[in-house]
Amino acid sequence: MQDLHFVSEDYAKRKSKDCRLSISIRRDGFSFLITHKRSIEAYAYTTVAENQRNTAFKDFLSQEILQDRFAAVTIIIVTPLFTCVPKKLYDDSMWEDYSELNFEHTGNESVITYESINSDVVVLFPIETELWALCRSAFKDQDVVSYVPQVAPMLEANLQSRAEKVSVFVEQSFLTIVYTAKKSLRFCNAFEFRNVNDFTFYLMNAMKQLDIDPMQVHVELSGKISEKSSYFSAIQMFVKNVNVVENTTKLNNFPYMLFYNHCNIALCE
Repeated sequence: MQDLHFVSEDYAKRKSKDCRLSISIRRDGFSFLITHKRSIEAYAYTTVAENQRNTAFKDFLSQEILQDRFAAVTIIIVTPLFTCVPKKLYDDSMWEDYSELNFEHTGNESVITYESINSDVVVLFPIETELWALCRSAFKDQDVVSYVPQVAPMLEANLQSRAEKVSVFVEQSFLTIVYTAKKSLRFCNAFEFRNVNDFTFYLMNAMKQLDIDPMQVHVELSGKISEKSSYFSAIQMFVKNVNVVENTTKLNNFPYMLFYNHCNIALCE
């Protein structure tokens, strides 16, 4: 089921090889975004049941619009399971030891690495092996295909600024917290939550442990959250300067929060 779907009137006039495609694999579904420079040409956001993931993803990839050749294809893996390792300490032969610091990958998962562009970390993260195989098959003729964890676009975007900021990416059952200051990564981790109390506890406890003043720091929220949600209201009770990311595209009514990582994917390349 296509929850959201859009194709611009100009896309038929474009050469797909001049466009970039990003695909997001989430726990509850999939999405794609096609861009030409800073213009959004097409997008879709789909929700699927867990027991239908493999079949649904195969159908998702078979859409006619995704059969073209693109300038670049990026697959975003949306998961709370990742491990950040300093580049100077990273050794390929120890990838399994690194990954087990934060997660244990199952027999139906493979572990991929992403090397940050603006920080000194390598990020290890799991991808479902069958979905990875479907991606490799679907995009075997593409010249440029990369895989990144959902934390990467947020990480690279924040590290372009010297300002102190806490960014929180919200998914259906977990939040990812990235704390940066003076173009340096100070904290990066994800937490699973069940309700607004869990959500508030993990964020405020992380800030307390990092000695961050909630009356001074800027907290930016993205993902599945809005200013009308109880999660936003709860954070406002403790944090003075908090906001939800705004649509920076030229497309009216574009659900920017749901495609925030898609829109920042170029920063990972």
